[in-house]
Amino acid sequence: MIRLAVALLVTIPLQAAESVDLSSAEMIAEGSEIFGKSCAVGYCHGSEGRSARGPALRDRVWDPRDLHRITAEGVPGTAMPGWKGVIADSAVWAVTAYVLSLSTAPPTGADAIVELDPSGEAAATRILSAEAARGRELFFDLTREHRCGVCHELDGKGTPVGPNLALAARAKTAAQLKRDILEPEAEIAFGFEQVQLVLRSGERIDGVLAGETESRIRIFDAASVPNPLRSVPKSEIRRQQSRKRSSMPRNLGDVYTTTEIAAIVAYLDELGR
Repeated sequence: MIRLAVALLVTIPLQAAESVDLSSAEMIAEGSEIFGKSCAVGYCHGSEGRSARGPALRDRVWDPRDLHRITAEGVPGTAMPGWKGVIADSAVWAVTAYVLSLSTAPPTGADAIVELDPSGEAAATRILSAEAARGRELFFDLTREHRCGVCHELDGKGTPVGPNLALAARAKTAAQLKRDILEPEAEIAFGFEQVQLVLRSGERIDGVLAGETESRIRIFDAASVPNPLRSVPKSEIRRQQSRKRSSMPRNLGDVYTTTEIAAIVAYLDELGR
């Protein structure tokens, strides 16, 4: 008997445009939203690129193509990951446009137009095995209160509370990914340690920092699922401290069966290849 293999095809859309206008308000707005979710957190470049643990990006002079290349490919030997294959190339250009808007001399007019390579840098296609396809379904299963997609964003779905697992999976084995699911305290991703805010009212908020401005702190509140994003005035905070623990649920071995966890691991493992 011949068995047909079942697979899931995940496609990041092709960039149809022949050029991009890096001064476009729409593109800058899109880039700002992506930057706020993935780059502005405290362990990276900070709110509006003002610097956190990563270097400041605003008030600098950039070459648009160099900035796009760095965003897409990352910087070897540093904590800067490459986003190529994780988000569409059009999204990388949107982030490029946003960072350029923060520079000392944002490009305008003809200087803001970049001709794209017609060969199609923006195309990315991934074929998942049957097990990994099942893992993807489980990752985003809306029938489960405690599902991976509540705290992680992949393939444009989910919520970016925790780290981007497509990037994390590139540096981990399947065994390490399984351990991360079942033993979340074993190795906490850098920058995702749980933080506790003690307010002057006496309220305590435990969660993951999402960003910070001069006057407010944004935090994903781990007290409920899904974690609501709260914006807290710094004037209301009495104390802020790292708790050196993970906000990830510790009972996922009860939420998912052994077979289901294996499928989720297969999904993440194939994303990292």
